[in-house]
Amino acid sequence: MEKIKDIPEQIENGAPLGTLVKSPDVKQIFMFSAITWNRHAIHYSREIARSEGHSDVVVQRALIGNFLAQFLEQWAQERGEVERLEWKVIHSAMPGDELTCTGAVKQTTDCCRVECDLQMVNQTGDVIAKGSGTVRLDQ
Repeated sequence: MEKIKDIPEQIENGAPLGTLVKSPDVKQIFMFSAITWNRHAIHYSREIARSEGHSDVVVQRALIGNFLAQFLEQWAQERGEVERLEWKVIHSAMPGDELTCTGAVKQTTDCCRVECDLQMVNQTGDVIAKGSGTVRLDQ
C-alpha cells in the first residue's frame, strides 16, 4: 500500500489524492457479510454467485464504500475527517482483485471543506466504482 503524502498547505483544484490499493479475499468478503448481517448469498456462496452469472463471490457495495472511506481518511490524515461519501458501483469486484482507489480535489468549498472526485479500478483497468466525498479539515 502506498503511503499518502502530507496534505499541502494550499489545496489546489485537480490535485491528486494519491492511491490506496486493496485486495479483498474470500474470508474478508465472508466476514464483512457476517458483521453487516448481509445475507445475500452471492457474497459467501460461489455456487449461488455463479448461478447468478458471476465468476466468484462478489465484493459487497458497502465494502467498496469502506475502502473509499479509508482512502479519504488516509488522505485527510490527522488534519480532518470525512464528512460525506457517495459512490456507485459500476462493475462487480471479486476476491483477489487488486482494487486501486484514486481521486482528485474537485474544489474547496470554503476555508475548510474539500470536495473530491473518487474512482476505484481493478487490475485490468475496469472501473469498479465512481464517487465523491467531502473532507472537513481542522483549522
